[in-house]
Amino acid sequence: MNKSTTPITNEKNFLKELDFIEKINAFDNQKVTLLGQEDIDTKFSKNKGKFNLEIDSRIIDDRSNIVFSFLLDNNIYETQQIGNIYSRSKFEIETFKSKAFKNKSNFKEFHQVDLKEIKTFHTEFETVTYQSDRTEKFYDCLRVEINNAYYDVIQLKYNSKGFYIIENLTEQTFLDFTEASFSIRQAIGFINNFYVGGEEFIFDNLGAIHYSSFVRPSLKGMYSPITTNPYSYSDIPEHIADLYYNKLTRITLANLSKLANEIHNKPNFSTAIMVILEATSTRSLLLAPTIFAVVIELLSKAFNLFKKTTKKPIVDEKLKDKIIKELHNVIDVNCKNIDVDSVLKLKRRLNEINKPINTKHLTNNEKLTRPFEELGVKLDIHDIEIIEHRNDLLHGNILLNTNKA
Repeated sequence: MNKSTTPITNEKNFLKELDFIEKINAFDNQKVTLLGQEDIDTKFSKNKGKFNLEIDSRIIDDRSNIVFSFLLDNNIYETQQIGNIYSRSKFEIETFKSKAFKNKSNFKEFHQVDLKEIKTFHTEFETVTYQSDRTEKFYDCLRVEINNAYYDVIQLKYNSKGFYIIENLTEQTFLDFTEASFSIRQAIGFINNFYVGGEEFIFDNLGAIHYSSFVRPSLKGMYSPITTNPYSYSDIPEHIADLYYNKLTRITLANLSKLANEIHNKPNFSTAIMVILEATSTRSLLLAPTIFAVVIELLSKAFNLFKKTTKKPIVDEKLKDKIIKELHNVIDVNCKNIDVDSVLKLKRRLNEINKPINTKHLTNNEKLTRPFEELGVKLDIHDIEIIEHRNDLLHGNILLNTNKA
């Protein structure tokens, strides 16, 4: 088994941001000052997971791009995206930010998640240590590199709440940071079957905030490709799990970074990962197979592994001759039940059985199985049969009914 964690000097302090999130989430009819309309009574609240402004004036119309500036605790905030408009005086705020929020900085992104989702990274990933409040944390921090920029991903518990935190260690623009964060959350979610989403609180290095709920929600899948704990699967008998104890390996941070880079730099691959996460989160045995048929096709395009234009199925000429001879004998044994013309056609085709395959003119099923071959993944006949059901699924035969009538 590879190493579990690497000790490094890595000081963290998130108390200021966590206290702010707890405080603002608790607001209920908090009085704020509406700039430009200071004489109007304005209240800021968090209700049912949504921030909203209530203005004692009928100044709201049905335009979602209307912008308001308001003063809260001596800080100016600006609305950027409005959600549901309940009346001409009350509306949801899906996105807002501090007026002082910097477009380029070292950012910290916070996602609140169910407490049960805060588990050590230890069973899937290598980790690095970090220090907080004079305490060494061993298994709760991942360091990821994307396009030569570095990021730390931390999970922690605070006041009976769970949080995932992503911070960039290399100063960059807000857009670059949010795009990298999305790629990292996909990569981690694919491995541990939990994609972190939902409302996000992003702070710059001076504590100014950008908030948004206009994001994809968290997704909990039913598929996880790796674990170092063979006893974590209830359908694996204990005597089988015993055979794999201390033999399974963790995902290295280098490989996690490689996965994140592939997602970040290849839109088709990113789409395939998100489709996998969404398909497995539905837990539907009717939807998932059809969606996976689409995923396989996306992956075959994303890998783009085909380097050779032609390739013979059987490289060994002696083996090729032996196989063709044996197939001729099979036809001869059964020729009494086949007309003469058909026998001749079949034998002609046998002589072309080792004709080079042009990778530019593959059938749909060949395109789907070829990436496995290029990557050295062996497929048995059952695997191939499943892949070949792609056409059935995409043409509406969801139940895989083989009755042609």
